[in-house]
Amino acid sequence: MQQMWTDIDAYIDSHLIPEDPILTQTLKHTDERGFPDHLAVAANQGMLLQMLIQMNKCKRVLELGTFAAYSTMWLARALPDDGYILTIEGRDTHAALGQENIDNAKLPQKIDLKCGRAADILRALPENTEPFDFIFVDADKQSYPEYLELSLDLSHSGTVIVLDNVIRAGDILNPENHKPSIEGIRDMFIAMQNNPRILSCTALQTVGCKGHDGFALAIVK
Repeated sequence: MQQMWTDIDAYIDSHLIPEDPILTQTLKHTDERGFPDHLAVAANQGMLLQMLIQMNKCKRVLELGTFAAYSTMWLARALPDDGYILTIEGRDTHAALGQENIDNAKLPQKIDLKCGRAADILRALPENTEPFDFIFVDADKQSYPEYLELSLDLSHSGTVIVLDNVIRAGDILNPENHKPSIEGIRDMFIAMQNNPRILSCTALQTVGCKGHDGFALAIVK
């Protein structure tokens, strides 16, 4: 099944995902630095993020989990030239790589990469920080409930929040699996359920070159 999922993603990409020199350069530089690409979003998933930003005419984006900044490029290319992205990465080596890729891209949008624990950085933002229009969470899964609440604090009515990797090949259903990452995702689902600050939310399973996983989406009330 995995090979078929991968082949279908390749088919989708060949028909619907235009080649982009900045995205290609980012993947190439990441590979040359010896980092695997499996930590980045798939191209068709990147296009979905881009479309969500375009549909909602977003200008300010928050990203938790930069890695090599491949997803950051997808987010940025959907923004107007005066758009802004705050992206946060917890690992020094990943942040350095991400900054290299951002610098090489020379995009007109302002991209501010901060390195450190995302929750600490978000709590340290000035009180008058302007809310974000779109928030993409793809960081340590055990912290997803905390990231959800912080994202809601930094949102306005209509903000779209997307949390990646919330299915984990079905491990969320395994009662024997008590890994912090899995427990964090389960707690995230509980936190989203009937949350008074969320207008509507859902989660979708995905299969493809990244295996069996999925993402959760929420619109802020």
